[in-house]
Amino acid sequence: GTGISRVQCSFEIDFDTGVIMLYDRSFAGSTQVFGENATPFERERDQRKVLVQKDLNTIIGMGGERRDLVQFELEWYQDPTQTAQAIKDYDALPCGRVENPRLSRTVDEAPTDLPSRRETRTHTPGQRRLLTRYVTVGSKLGSGQFGTVYKAINVDSGKVMAVKILERPTKASGMEDWRRSLYYALKREVETLSNISHPHIVDYIASQGWDEPTVEIFMGLKEGTLQSLVESGVDASTVANSVFPQMLQALDCIAWKGIVHRDVKPENILYVSQPGGQYQFQLGDFGLCNRIAEATTFAGSRLYMPPEMYQRGFQTHKVDVWSLFVTMLLMLDAGGFRQGSNRFKSPVEVTQAVLFAALNVGSVSGIREMAVIDPEERASAAQMIVKHFDGAGLSTPRNQVPPLRTSPSTATTATR
Repeated sequence: GTGISRVQCSFEIDFDTGVIMLYDRSFAGSTQVFGENATPFERERDQRKVLVQKDLNTIIGMGGERRDLVQFELEWYQDPTQTAQAIKDYDALPCGRVENPRLSRTVDEAPTDLPSRRETRTHTPGQRRLLTRYVTVGSKLGSGQFGTVYKAINVDSGKVMAVKILERPTKASGMEDWRRSLYYALKREVETLSNISHPHIVDYIASQGWDEPTVEIFMGLKEGTLQSLVESGVDASTVANSVFPQMLQALDCIAWKGIVHRDVKPENILYVSQPGGQYQFQLGDFGLCNRIAEATTFAGSRLYMPPEMYQRGFQTHKVDVWSLFVTMLLMLDAGGFRQGSNRFKSPVEVTQAVLFAALNVGSVSGIREMAVIDPEERASAAQMIVKHFDGAGLSTPRNQVPPLRTSPSTATTATR
């Protein structure tokens, strides 16, 4: 009558993220967590599991009507960051993930006549929307006028992610700025990302609180930006060879969906390390993006802006192609562009420097079609993918990619 099962609960390590999850394995669902900062199991979740770590879900109860007939308190000697590092260090040992016989389960876990309560539940219409429950880890990753970005762990899944937390201003003047710019920019970012799934575009997870004082946007966590990667001392030319095709694919994807990013730059290109010293890059920060039909306003970082943005003319996806070309100039320091960029005093000087590099610097001569003043004559991301990578990674159907302009026409257009 206690409601305690032979296999009541288990602690399971996620070696990929370095977290420990508590699973309620009892048939009656008679395990629960308690404490000042507890996040109890919720019936509507697909699985009865929660994150356990220092200062979170430290008291575990089981059995009885209130699931507190027997209670245990977890004592942690390391904070979450230290725990995660210890798990990763253990996983890196030659023995790998071999279970310690001394820590083996002490009871037979053979199936019984009754099914497990961990099966996926059917969600019926009208069911309340579950909030994303999370805890932040470590210090902030970045901050802006209204918000801050943190590393976070989803309490119910154990997945590591990034959360952008935005506090609504309390003063009327600040609220007006929020409504006019930030709120709509962020709504645009969420709406854009929620409709895109691409390996080189940052993965959007969820958002909540749009009608509350605090807005929370959850996205995949990355190691850093292209800017920080280059500043760390890696070989810029090697990285450039990797980031170029990946960003072309990202730009082609959003162009095919009719979206203009308008702020492509190293700070908005994120990365995660891959085996063999490789990197996966993803385009992020879609707060300034627009549908092509709407894009006429002045936005983005000035160094990366093509001429049509200064003229406040009609903007197409060719805007982003120019910005990627400037990004490559900086990466490669083609013709001393990186050093010279600190001395530019006007948009005209920037444009002249970009055009000079496109026409005279060998390291970018193969992509000079991206730096044409007239956006109608400028190459698209799809055209550059076809030219350099035989169409691998295209989102635009191959039969809808027009041929590139000939080199003489391109050069002439670029020097107008």
